[in-house]
Amino acid sequence: MSLKELYHRFRTWQKRPSYHWDKGAAAHRCPNCGHEFTGNYCPICGQQTGDGRITWRWVWKSILDVWGMDSRSLPYTLLQLLLRPGYLISDYISGHRQACYKPVNMLFIMAIFYVIVAQLSGHNVSSTRTPIDYGTNSLLSIFSWISSHPAWSAMSLTTIMILPTYLLFRFAPRHTRHTLPESIFIQLFMCTLLLICSLASILFDWLFWLVPFYYYITYRQFFGYRPWSTLWRLLVSAFVWILLLSSVFIILMIIAGTDHLATSGDTEFVINDIDNNGVLPILGFFLLPAAILLAIGYFIGKRTAHTQSTDIQQ
Repeated sequence: MSLKELYHRFRTWQKRPSYHWDKGAAAHRCPNCGHEFTGNYCPICGQQTGDGRITWRWVWKSILDVWGMDSRSLPYTLLQLLLRPGYLISDYISGHRQACYKPVNMLFIMAIFYVIVAQLSGHNVSSTRTPIDYGTNSLLSIFSWISSHPAWSAMSLTTIMILPTYLLFRFAPRHTRHTLPESIFIQLFMCTLLLICSLASILFDWLFWLVPFYYYITYRQFFGYRPWSTLWRLLVSAFVWILLLSSVFIILMIIAGTDHLATSGDTEFVINDIDNNGVLPILGFFLLPAAILLAIGYFIGKRTAHTQSTDIQQ
């Protein structure tokens, strides 16, 4: 089989993973019932073509079948998530969910696996001793919780991408006018990819940079924009994500400082001091550009939606 044919089969599998290649027009004799037929399955008893002597692959498949991990298995869904992320999410959003492991369950299983691997490899961030400075008790508690709960922290970080994705990709050629609940499930899959890249980075730090690569590939496959249209929307989304995350961080800093000094009965002074030092205007400094960028991107997408042309089959 040539490389070109292998690539063609890979691209076909990316778009239609349930597609079965015809194993030839030659007649086969079913080893189970003896019926002669052409195709991939016997029309009498349903046995698959090629089921002959028992191999190691057959042993592995039988073990997976015992635990219900066949066509809807977690390993197979993770493989699809790595090789065809946007198409997998598109299948799930479109209702083709039979062959997909439940994304919420998949995320938490991967989070547990991440914690186990991090503990065994000595990368447990939560066990790191950090000196506690004045007014940072609450903030350190938050960071400790984040490092101890990778699934929830990954969901929290990627949740910030829901709004930019919803507004900037609102008028995409594929999945036009997708809903906010659908955006939530898009980010659930991206959370799992984030954890996989985090696991890979335990071995090699540079593998964590696969995250922006996977965001581009996933959004390109899922929404169907051309490369440049996908890229600039993702860059704007990332910039808005940074602004919103900075706003959340400022809010946590305010809560941490206020909570620390509230125990001394100086709460009113602390709140006034925060306001006088201009922290609230700084918060607006991050939120206002984020709102402007989202509004501009939304109206550009809406205005160019009727002229947007793309090859959906590409």
